[in-house]
Amino acid sequence: MVLIQNPTVVQPVETSVFRSGRPAYDPVRAAAESAAVRAALTDLGVDPRAPSEILAALPREVLLELAARAVIADDDARLSAARDVMRDWSVPALAPVVLRQPRLLLEPGAGGGVIGPDQADESYALRPLAGLMFPRDHYVDLGGAVAVGRLRCRERARETVVMAAVLRGLRGRSAEVRVPEPLFLSGGDLVTCDGVAVLGTGARTSPAVWGLLRPHLFAAFGRVVRVRDELRRPGEPHLDHWLGLGPGIALVAADRLDAPAVVEGHGAASRETTLVDALRTIELAVCPLAPEMVAAFAAGVFFLPGARCGGWAAGGDEPAALVSTASASWTEPVLSRFGVYTVAVPFDEHHKQLGSLHRALNTVPGVLGEDPGRAISGWRQNSVG
Repeated sequence: MVLIQNPTVVQPVETSVFRSGRPAYDPVRAAAESAAVRAALTDLGVDPRAPSEILAALPREVLLELAARAVIADDDARLSAARDVMRDWSVPALAPVVLRQPRLLLEPGAGGGVIGPDQADESYALRPLAGLMFPRDHYVDLGGAVAVGRLRCRERARETVVMAAVLRGLRGRSAEVRVPEPLFLSGGDLVTCDGVAVLGTGARTSPAVWGLLRPHLFAAFGRVVRVRDELRRPGEPHLDHWLGLGPGIALVAADRLDAPAVVEGHGAASRETTLVDALRTIELAVCPLAPEMVAAFAAGVFFLPGARCGGWAAGGDEPAALVSTASASWTEPVLSRFGVYTVAVPFDEHHKQLGSLHRALNTVPGVLGEDPGRAISGWRQNSVG
């Protein structure tokens, strides 16, 4: 299963009015891009789901708890009353409250139009979980286990709580790893494919997180590389912006090839080397990406887990990948040499928010029988974590 979120569901179009940049970000076009990617995944034999869809299918008591956390008011009495009101609400009504996180604002009555001289003027603010449009940020698929991240932006902890509930609903159990303070983990700093895992540490992922992930990575991947990001560029915040892994190949920004890296093994003494040497040590072909290719999200290739279900085209059981049309002219010829079937999809609007295909998609391990309904229907505890 792969998660992909329609951005307008979690990021109301009204909020996009305040985004700068030319050409301007168009949320409706971004939603159309997500729909096109979803259709491409379905054609490739993958089951795409949106976090908001899974949220709306969670047990009612879990949604009530999430909604109670989501609502804010300075007036404690009004806040308590609001939570009581929601106990009578239907599940379809509760899910938008969780996603948009309303806040009641009260100001002293200013006269005109106010009913009664002692009444306060009321207005409402929405604090939508806009970052849910990038499911890669919040958790890491450890190849069977899940690590729920802790993002450096404290405000985004609201998103992580909801994503943890979505994952538990899908898998029927809590995440195996939760990152405690003061450590940080961003999902985009772990890239995996075909028995290989690369963990990047730097501004958004603490080096000490390795100790939490280590046993799960060794259990699922035969080869693990740790790389230290010392450039820390604002436009390349995560490992998956400048490194992509495919079957037998690594797409790497040319100016990161000499980054310090270590090949990890069970009980083996690790020796620091360069990233390019580490990748070649584990028998990956390294394809350097020029700066303009990185800027076009050429590393943001989404390699489908497992082989493509056969029959859709000639040789339909070869590895498959989604690439952005912005980078297809570079990535498709390279990947074809490694026997990877590629499908190019437009993703320009997401790119305006530094969103690659890799960041907008995430796999979910351990879904019961690949039937999310089984896990959700069987989950009846009152915990959302």
